[in-house]
Amino acid sequence: MTSIIDPNSPLRLGVVGNPISHSMSPQLHQQFAQQFGMKIQYGKICPTVKGFNRVLNDFFQSGGYGLNVTAPFKQQALQYATIITQRAEDSQSVNTLVKTKEGILGDSTDGIGFVKDLHHKQIDFQNKRAVLLGAGGVARCIAQALLLDGFEVYLINRTQSKAQTMADALQHLGSIQLYNNEPAIDLVVNSVSFNAEQFLQQIQFDPKAIAYDLNYGAKAESFLTAAKDYTAQQFDGLGMLLEQGAESFGLWTGKYPDTSSIHL
Repeated sequence: MTSIIDPNSPLRLGVVGNPISHSMSPQLHQQFAQQFGMKIQYGKICPTVKGFNRVLNDFFQSGGYGLNVTAPFKQQALQYATIITQRAEDSQSVNTLVKTKEGILGDSTDGIGFVKDLHHKQIDFQNKRAVLLGAGGVARCIAQALLLDGFEVYLINRTQSKAQTMADALQHLGSIQLYNNEPAIDLVVNSVSFNAEQFLQQIQFDPKAIAYDLNYGAKAESFLTAAKDYTAQQFDGLGMLLEQGAESFGLWTGKYPDTSSIHL
Protein backbone atom coordinates (compact mmCIF):
# COMPACT_ATOMS: atom_id res chain seq x y z
CA MET A 1 0.00 0.00 0.00
CA THR A 2 1.20 3.53 -0.77
CA SER A 3 1.22 5.94 2.16
CA ILE A 4 -0.19 9.44 1.84
CA ILE A 5 1.20 10.86 5.10
CA ASP A 6 2.13 14.55 4.98
CA PRO A 7 5.29 14.85 7.12
CA ASN A 8 4.63 18.57 7.71
CA SER A 9 1.19 18.15 9.31
CA PRO A 10 -0.01 16.33 12.43
CA LEU A 11 -1.38 12.90 11.55
CA ARG A 12 -5.18 12.92 11.93
CA LEU A 13 -6.32 9.72 13.62
CA GLY A 14 -9.24 8.63 15.75
CA VAL A 15 -11.36 5.89 17.24
CA VAL A 16 -14.95 5.25 16.19
CA GLY A 17 -17.49 3.43 18.36
CA ASN A 18 -20.77 3.81 20.20
CA PRO A 19 -20.42 4.33 23.13
CA ILE A 20 -16.89 5.72 22.93
CA SER A 21 -16.42 8.08 25.91
CA HIS A 22 -14.66 5.33 27.93
CA SER A 23 -12.00 4.68 25.28
CA MET A 24 -8.35 4.95 26.35
CA SER A 25 -7.13 4.93 22.75
CA PRO A 26 -6.31 8.68 22.62
CA GLN A 27 -3.96 8.41 25.62
CA LEU A 28 -2.48 5.22 24.21
CA HIS A 29 -1.68 6.57 20.77
CA GLN A 30 -0.36 9.89 22.06
CA GLN A 31 2.20 7.90 24.08
CA PHE A 32 3.05 5.84 21.00
CA ALA A 33 3.58 9.02 18.97
CA GLN A 34 5.80 10.53 21.66
CA GLN A 35 8.18 7.59 21.37
CA PHE A 36 8.97 8.67 17.80
CA GLY A 37 8.67 12.44 18.20
CA MET A 38 5.57 12.44 16.00
CA LYS A 39 2.65 14.85 16.19
CA ILE A 40 -0.83 13.39 15.93
CA GLN A 41 -4.40 14.57 16.40
CA TYR A 42 -6.44 11.69 17.79
CA GLY A 43 -10.15 12.11 18.49
CA LYS A 44 -13.20 10.10 19.50
CA ILE A 45 -16.03 9.66 17.01
CA CYS A 46 -19.48 8.39 18.01
CA PRO A 47 -21.79 7.92 15.01
CA THR A 48 -25.09 6.13 14.84
CA VAL A 49 -25.29 2.87 12.92
CA LYS A 50 -27.08 4.64 10.06
CA GLY A 51 -24.62 7.53 10.10
CA PHE A 52 -21.47 5.39 10.15
CA ASN A 53 -20.57 5.62 6.44
CA ARG A 54 -21.32 9.32 6.19
CA VAL A 55 -19.21 10.16 9.25
CA LEU A 56 -16.28 8.09 7.98
CA ASN A 57 -16.54 9.67 4.51
CA ASP A 58 -16.37 13.11 6.15
CA PHE A 59 -13.34 12.06 8.21
CA PHE A 60 -11.29 10.72 5.31
CA GLN A 61 -12.33 13.41 2.82
CA SER A 62 -11.34 16.17 5.24
CA GLY A 63 -7.78 14.93 5.76
CA GLY A 64 -8.23 12.05 8.20
CA TYR A 65 -5.70 9.26 7.78
CA GLY A 66 -6.45 6.36 10.13
CA LEU A 67 -9.14 5.04 12.45
CA ASN A 68 -9.44 2.45 15.15
CA VAL A 69 -12.87 0.82 15.10
CA THR A 70 -14.60 -0.66 18.13
CA ALA A 71 -18.07 -2.00 18.97
CA PRO A 72 -20.54 -2.11 17.34
CA PHE A 73 -18.93 -1.14 14.03
CA LYS A 74 -16.30 -3.80 13.23
CA GLN A 75 -18.49 -5.59 10.71
CA GLN A 76 -19.63 -2.30 9.14
CA ALA A 77 -15.98 -1.31 8.81
CA LEU A 78 -15.35 -4.57 6.96
CA GLN A 79 -17.96 -3.52 4.41
CA TYR A 80 -16.71 0.09 4.31
CA ALA A 81 -13.11 -0.77 3.45
CA THR A 82 -12.26 -1.00 -0.24
CA ILE A 83 -9.25 -3.27 0.40
CA ILE A 84 -9.07 -5.85 3.20
CA THR A 85 -6.25 -8.00 4.51
CA GLN A 86 -6.42 -11.77 4.70
CA ARG A 87 -6.66 -11.74 8.49
CA ALA A 88 -9.56 -9.27 8.31
CA GLU A 89 -11.29 -11.55 5.83
CA ASP A 90 -10.76 -14.61 8.02
CA SER A 91 -11.91 -12.69 11.09
CA GLN A 92 -14.83 -11.08 9.23
CA SER A 93 -13.94 -8.01 11.27
CA VAL A 94 -12.05 -4.74 10.81
CA ASN A 95 -10.73 -2.71 13.72
CA THR A 96 -8.23 -0.54 11.81
CA LEU A 97 -8.77 1.62 8.74
CA VAL A 98 -5.99 3.33 6.77
CA LYS A 99 -6.29 5.80 3.91
CA THR A 100 -3.95 4.85 1.06
CA LYS A 101 -3.60 5.98 -2.55
CA GLU A 102 -5.26 2.71 -3.57
CA GLY A 103 -8.27 3.14 -1.27
CA ILE A 104 -9.31 2.54 2.34
CA LEU A 105 -7.45 -0.46 3.76
CA GLY A 106 -9.23 -2.51 6.44
CA ASP A 107 -7.29 -4.76 8.80
CA SER A 108 -7.89 -6.63 12.05
CA THR A 109 -5.21 -6.30 14.73
CA ASP A 110 -7.22 -7.80 17.62
CA GLY A 111 -6.00 -11.37 17.11
CA ILE A 112 -2.32 -10.56 16.62
CA GLY A 113 -2.51 -8.15 19.57
CA PHE A 114 -3.86 -10.94 21.76
CA VAL A 115 -1.19 -13.45 20.72
CA LYS A 116 1.60 -10.87 21.13
CA ASP A 117 0.40 -10.20 24.67
CA LEU A 118 0.58 -13.94 25.43
CA HIS A 119 4.12 -14.05 24.04
CA HIS A 120 5.18 -11.01 26.08
CA LYS A 121 3.93 -12.74 29.21
CA GLN A 122 6.36 -15.59 28.37
CA ILE A 123 3.83 -18.31 29.12
CA ASP A 124 4.94 -21.85 28.25
CA PHE A 125 1.87 -23.70 26.99
CA GLN A 126 2.35 -27.45 27.39
CA ASN A 127 -0.47 -28.68 25.15
CA LYS A 128 -1.41 -25.72 22.95
CA ARG A 129 -5.09 -26.41 23.65
CA ALA A 130 -7.42 -23.46 24.13
CA VAL A 131 -11.10 -23.15 24.99
CA LEU A 132 -12.73 -20.00 23.67
CA LEU A 133 -15.91 -18.82 25.38
CA GLY A 134 -18.24 -17.08 22.94
CA ALA A 135 -18.64 -16.97 19.17
CA GLY A 136 -19.08 -13.29 18.39
CA GLY A 137 -16.93 -11.03 16.24
CA VAL A 138 -13.99 -10.65 18.61
CA ALA A 139 -14.05 -14.40 19.36
CA ARG A 140 -13.53 -15.10 15.67
CA CYS A 141 -10.49 -12.78 15.64
CA ILE A 142 -9.00 -14.61 18.61
CA ALA A 143 -9.76 -18.06 17.18
CA GLN A 144 -8.08 -17.13 13.90
CA ALA A 145 -4.94 -15.92 15.67
CA LEU A 146 -4.76 -18.95 17.99
CA LEU A 147 -5.08 -21.33 15.05
CA LEU A 148 -2.28 -19.57 13.19
CA ASP A 149 -0.18 -19.80 16.35
CA GLY A 150 -0.61 -23.59 16.38
CA PHE A 151 -3.33 -24.04 19.01
CA GLU A 152 -6.12 -26.56 18.93
CA VAL A 153 -9.20 -24.40 19.53
CA TYR A 154 -12.39 -25.62 21.24
CA LEU A 155 -15.53 -23.50 21.39
CA ILE A 156 -18.17 -23.09 24.07
CA ASN A 157 -21.12 -20.85 23.28
CA ARG A 158 -24.72 -20.55 24.45
CA THR A 159 -25.89 -21.09 20.88
CA GLN A 160 -24.05 -24.13 19.57
CA SER A 161 -25.08 -23.57 15.99
CA LYS A 162 -23.36 -20.18 15.97
CA ALA A 163 -20.16 -21.74 17.34
CA GLN A 164 -20.34 -24.50 14.73
CA THR A 165 -20.70 -21.94 11.96
CA MET A 166 -17.56 -20.20 13.19
CA ALA A 167 -15.67 -23.50 13.42
CA ASP A 168 -16.68 -24.40 9.87
CA ALA A 169 -15.51 -21.01 8.58
CA LEU A 170 -12.06 -21.31 10.19
CA GLN A 171 -11.28 -25.00 9.83
CA HIS A 172 -8.96 -24.28 6.90
CA LEU A 173 -6.60 -22.65 9.42
CA GLY A 174 -6.28 -25.62 11.80
CA SER A 175 -8.08 -27.73 14.39
CA ILE A 176 -11.24 -26.00 15.65
CA GLN A 177 -14.40 -27.64 16.97
CA LEU A 178 -17.00 -27.49 19.72
CA TYR A 179 -15.65 -28.44 23.15
CA ASN A 180 -16.58 -31.98 24.20
CA ASN A 181 -14.71 -32.71 27.46
CA GLU A 182 -11.27 -32.75 25.84
CA PRO A 183 -8.57 -32.90 28.57
CA ALA A 184 -5.38 -30.88 29.14
CA ILE A 185 -6.80 -27.45 28.27
CA ASP A 186 -4.11 -24.93 29.13
CA LEU A 187 -5.79 -21.69 28.05
CA VAL A 188 -9.36 -20.46 28.45
CA VAL A 189 -10.27 -17.16 26.81
CA ASN A 190 -13.45 -15.29 27.66
CA SER A 191 -14.95 -13.13 24.94
CA VAL A 192 -18.45 -12.70 26.37
CA SER A 193 -19.53 -9.83 28.59
CA PHE A 194 -21.29 -11.58 31.48
CA ASN A 195 -21.88 -14.93 33.19
CA ALA A 196 -18.92 -16.61 31.48
CA GLU A 197 -17.82 -18.13 34.78
CA GLN A 198 -20.66 -20.68 34.57
CA PHE A 199 -18.73 -22.50 31.83
CA LEU A 200 -15.51 -23.03 33.82
CA GLN A 201 -16.71 -26.16 35.60
CA GLN A 202 -17.25 -27.89 32.24
CA ILE A 203 -13.58 -27.67 31.27
CA GLN A 204 -10.82 -30.19 32.04
CA PHE A 205 -7.84 -27.95 32.74
CA ASP A 206 -4.13 -28.65 32.75
CA PRO A 207 -2.72 -27.88 36.26
CA LYS A 208 -0.78 -24.89 34.83
CA ALA A 209 -3.74 -23.51 32.89
CA ILE A 210 -4.18 -19.80 32.17
CA ALA A 211 -7.42 -17.80 32.18
CA TYR A 212 -7.60 -14.70 29.98
CA ASP A 213 -10.53 -12.28 29.83
CA LEU A 214 -10.61 -10.03 26.78
CA ASN A 215 -12.40 -7.46 28.94
CA TYR A 216 -10.33 -5.38 31.34
CA GLY A 217 -10.85 -3.54 34.58
CA ALA A 218 -14.13 -4.06 36.44
CA LYS A 219 -15.70 -5.95 33.50
CA ALA A 220 -13.17 -8.75 33.90
CA GLU A 221 -13.30 -9.13 37.68
CA SER A 222 -16.15 -11.65 37.97
CA PHE A 223 -14.74 -14.13 35.47
CA LEU A 224 -11.13 -13.88 36.61
CA THR A 225 -12.07 -14.22 40.29
CA ALA A 226 -14.03 -17.40 39.53
CA ALA A 227 -11.18 -18.67 37.34
CA LYS A 228 -8.80 -18.71 40.33
CA ASP A 229 -10.45 -21.97 41.42
CA TYR A 230 -9.57 -23.62 38.10
CA THR A 231 -6.43 -21.99 36.70
CA ALA A 232 -2.92 -21.16 37.86
CA GLN A 233 -2.78 -17.63 36.40
CA GLN A 234 -5.34 -15.06 35.32
CA PHE A 235 -5.01 -12.02 33.04
CA ASP A 236 -7.34 -9.32 31.78
CA GLY A 237 -7.34 -7.80 28.30
CA LEU A 238 -5.37 -4.60 28.98
CA GLY A 239 -2.23 -6.11 27.46
CA MET A 240 -4.18 -7.03 24.34
CA LEU A 241 -5.47 -3.43 24.13
CA LEU A 242 -1.89 -2.15 24.13
CA GLU A 243 -0.63 -4.68 21.59
CA GLN A 244 -3.50 -4.33 19.10
CA GLY A 245 -3.08 -0.56 19.36
CA ALA A 246 0.64 -0.85 18.65
CA GLU A 247 -0.17 -2.96 15.57
CA SER A 248 -2.61 -0.28 14.37
CA PHE A 249 -0.03 2.44 14.93
CA GLY A 250 2.46 0.40 12.92
CA LEU A 251 0.00 0.07 10.05
CA TRP A 252 -0.46 3.84 9.96
CA THR A 253 3.14 4.92 10.37
CA GLY A 254 5.48 1.97 9.70
CA LYS A 255 6.77 2.45 13.27
CA TYR A 256 6.04 -0.15 15.96
CA PRO A 257 6.10 1.26 19.51
CA ASP A 258 7.42 -0.32 22.69
CA THR A 259 4.35 -1.21 24.75
CA SER A 260 6.31 -1.95 27.94
CA SER A 261 6.61 1.73 28.81
CA ILE A 262 2.95 2.68 28.31
CA HIS A 263 0.89 3.88 31.28
CA LEU A 264 -2.92 3.97 31.22
